[in-house]
Amino acid sequence: MKTDLTTSIIAAVLGAVVAFFVCNMFIPTIDDVTVKTLGSNLTYTLANPNPEVFNFRAINPTVEVYVGQCTEYDENGECIDIPVNEGS
Repeated sequence: MKTDLTTSIIAAVLGAVVAFFVCNMFIPTIDDVTVKTLGSNLTYTLANPNPEVFNFRAINPTVEVYVGQCTEYDENGECIDIPVNEGS
C-alpha cells in the first residue's frame, strides 16, 4: 500500500515536470506590452437625461411602450391598461 502511494506521488511529480517542459517548448514567451492611459487632467461632465425618455420615478427608468392603440389615459398622460376577460 505504501509503495502504491509512493509510485503515485512520483508519477504525479514526473508528469508535472514533463508537462512544464513540453508546454514551454510549444508556447512562446509573452512579450511586454505598453498600454496608453488617459491623463489625469481630463474632466468629465454628464448631461441631464431627457425627461421624455427617462422616467426617474420608475423602478425601471425606461420609456413605456404600448403595442397597439391605447384608449384611456390617466392624468399623467400614461396609458391605462384595462384587463380583458378571456372568458367573455
